Amino acid sequence: MALITRLAVLCLALCLGSCTEDATLSPPTQATEETSSDDWGLGSIRGGFEAVNGYFDSFLELLGGRNGVCQYRCRYGKAPMPRPEYKAPEPNGCSSYFMGLQLDMGIPAMTKCCNQLDICYDTCGANKYRCDAKFRWCLHSICSDLKKSLGFVSKVEACESVADTVFNTVWTLGCRPFMNSQRSSCICNEEEREEL
Repeated sequence: MALITRLAVLCLALCLGSCTEDATLSPPTQATEETSSDDWGLGSIRGGFEAVNGYFDSFLELLGGRNGVCQYRCRYGKAPMPRPEYKAPEPNGCSSYFMGLQLDMGIPAMTKCCNQLDICYDTCGANKYRCDAKFRWCLHSICSDLKKSLGFVSKVEACESVADTVFNTVWTLGCRPFMNSQRSSCICNEEEREEL
């Protein structure tokens, strides 16, 4: 069983795609020249390592970034540049896609804050934590405006509770959307060379 698991991981890492459970259980046969040169070329091995690195980076984004820091970086430490002719998508308010379904939080007063957060995330070179801090300030300013205009303490406390919950959700789970926005709005010098 451990051998099958190791072979499956190796096949995934090398992106062979032709590995099956039957192939791992059958005795080794002589590989044709075509298969061995195609499957084990340097490009294939490099592609496999890049794929594994991509999966690792995606996993880190879900956990909040490398060492807890969610920041978009180019390879070799270079600063990202704004993507030429990039047009940011329209902000979508406080809605989010979760497991393929669009969920709207249904808080119209907070839509302005969510739109500002979307715009900040879509700005190449933005700092996620600054974007999030502005978002939190915007949310809490809605609550303080509510207090000034209505004077209802219970409503203000409920507003602040919702604002904190929304902010904490974005702070905790917002790394992946931030990184996706940065990948769309930025380009790295090595990316230009690879496209040529």
